[in-house]
Amino acid sequence: MMKPVLVEICMGTSCYLLGAQALLDAIERLPAEKRNQINLCEVACFPECRKGPSVRINGTMLSGMTPSHLLAKIEEYIH
Repeated sequence: MMKPVLVEICMGTSCYLLGAQALLDAIERLPAEKRNQINLCEVACFPECRKGPSVRINGTMLSGMTPSHLLAKIEEYIH
């Protein structure tokens, strides 16, 4: 079985105000078969606050994420 994709979403104040909750909601709405391939974690802060919301996927930092961009990136890791 494939190792789950680690998705860490910054929920610090800046990222939260810039839309981090929408990123979390987008992942939680995924179908179970995709959601089961993701290890989702909320983190307190990444050092990219001005460029938020920030996400780290399997160690790769991404900033300025939107729900659609995040889901597209996750698809790249799943397939």
